[in-house]
Amino acid sequence: MTRTQQPGFPLRHLLAILLLAAGVRALLLASSSVSFHADEAVVGLMARHILQGARPTFFYGQAYMGSLDAWLVAAGFTLLGQSVMAMRVVQSVLYLLAVAAGYTVAWRLIARPVVAAAAGLLLAVPTTNVALYTTATLGGYNELLLLGSLIWLLCWDIYRNFPGSAWRWALMGLCAGLGWWTHGLIVIYALPAAALLLYRMFFKPVGTRRAALALVGVALAGFVIGSAPWWVFDIQHNGAAISTFLTSRQTGEFAGIGLPDLPPGQRALGLLLIGLPALIGLRFPWSEAYFLLPVGALVGLVYLAAFYRLARGGTLRPEVRVFILGVFALFGLIFVASSFGADPTGRYFLPLALPLGIALGALADVLYTRPPGPSPAPQWWKRTAALLPLALVIVYQAAGLITAASEPPGFTTQFDPVSHIPNDHDAELMAFLESNDLFHGYTNYWVAFRLAFLSGERLQYSAALPYKINLDYNPADNRYRPYAEMTAQADRVAYITSNLPELDARLEAAFRAQGLVYRRRSIGVFTIFYDFEPRNPTEIRFP
Repeated sequence: MTRTQQPGFPLRHLLAILLLAAGVRALLLASSSVSFHADEAVVGLMARHILQGARPTFFYGQAYMGSLDAWLVAAGFTLLGQSVMAMRVVQSVLYLLAVAAGYTVAWRLIARPVVAAAAGLLLAVPTTNVALYTTATLGGYNELLLLGSLIWLLCWDIYRNFPGSAWRWALMGLCAGLGWWTHGLIVIYALPAAALLLYRMFFKPVGTRRAALALVGVALAGFVIGSAPWWVFDIQHNGAAISTFLTSRQTGEFAGIGLPDLPPGQRALGLLLIGLPALIGLRFPWSEAYFLLPVGALVGLVYLAAFYRLARGGTLRPEVRVFILGVFALFGLIFVASSFGADPTGRYFLPLALPLGIALGALADVLYTRPPGPSPAPQWWKRTAALLPLALVIVYQAAGLITAASEPPGFTTQFDPVSHIPNDHDAELMAFLESNDLFHGYTNYWVAFRLAFLSGERLQYSAALPYKINLDYNPADNRYRPYAEMTAQADRVAYITSNLPELDARLEAAFRAQGLVYRRRSIGVFTIFYDFEPRNPTEIRFP
């Protein structure tokens, strides 16, 4: 087969990779090592409320991160019942679709079996960062990966058969619109695709260019339709959605939610020292320590070689090479220049997983493929050795998954040990609260919404307490006002704290100052104050 021939799609390779990905995900779910926290509970509560007739546009309490994930989880609840496992199954199905789409993107862009296999394998056996945020949902990262890959597939089809059919332009715009509503990071996929098509447009005859301009209008119409919930919400709430991206902090009724503003220099350091290590598996998102540093350093060298080879050329077409390099450059620019750079822990790096796999696959393909011409094919052991760098990366990622699953704290979305609350005593806590008629009260964000979901909303607590050591409190954490309103009307309340002796002391001093007597119970990391006499305490507020 020559370089100009287009081989058939390797369906068997894809099926094998999907089987591997399903096995890895099944083992991860069976390990029970992915902890269940409030952010995921909020998605579950939104899904439950959708089945009850609610129509949320965004993640509760904020004007960004659309509710598409909650709608899909609601569909999963209909089929599987309302449980944490049902949420994880939905995320697993979405991730398998993302793996399939990512493999297909790599194949369509390069049409080299080694490149596609490498990209697929690195998704099937992912880094801990990718595994975490595609298993425990925070509201749309699987959808981001899937929609982004679909944008690239449609874009490449249009590019190769320019100007292409109207339905492809419309569907590409629709995917970009749904992605914009779901998560603003869709621009990492959409902008390079737009740039590639504009490049193609201006190297075509004028007549074709005019026809393409009409198709651009079709894509824009698809984008508006897909992102319609975002625009409607933004108009109805005085620009709250757009202000999130422009100011990094939301305003008005959503004030207080958002990322802190950091100087560009600090964002760049976070990108290099924290984010990129998480991207390649050298650091777990919840930990400052590096994982198997000597081996991780070798993995880093493999990726440096991959980028050097990518910049120099190889088996990739020039436009594909520029496209992949442009994705990384765009991400770096957006990360340093926008509010996303305030959180380098790892979740915002998920869109780079696929292009990173393609870059590594391009290196493996150069090493594996014999040079063109009459030279004899290399011996089998030389071709096998050529795949050792790729094998090293995959084994390293697998070791990271095994280590994270088998050691405390497991997979967790929490970066502060104080706010990481293991699930070991959830059932005991709920049984105690229900047996003592303590269905309402005050606790922190990480406890309130977890209890609400797990109890089927029998336990409705106001998220009015801090969860930081300095007792700093953000009122925006009380994301679902009906729980706070029910607590305010309750005849009997409890205060629940976790991992914060400083807060316990502060509360007890406040109770004594109000002349109250009470009972105290400890369950695991939880402390419960209840049975207040002669009355419920006046709500204790924190600055």
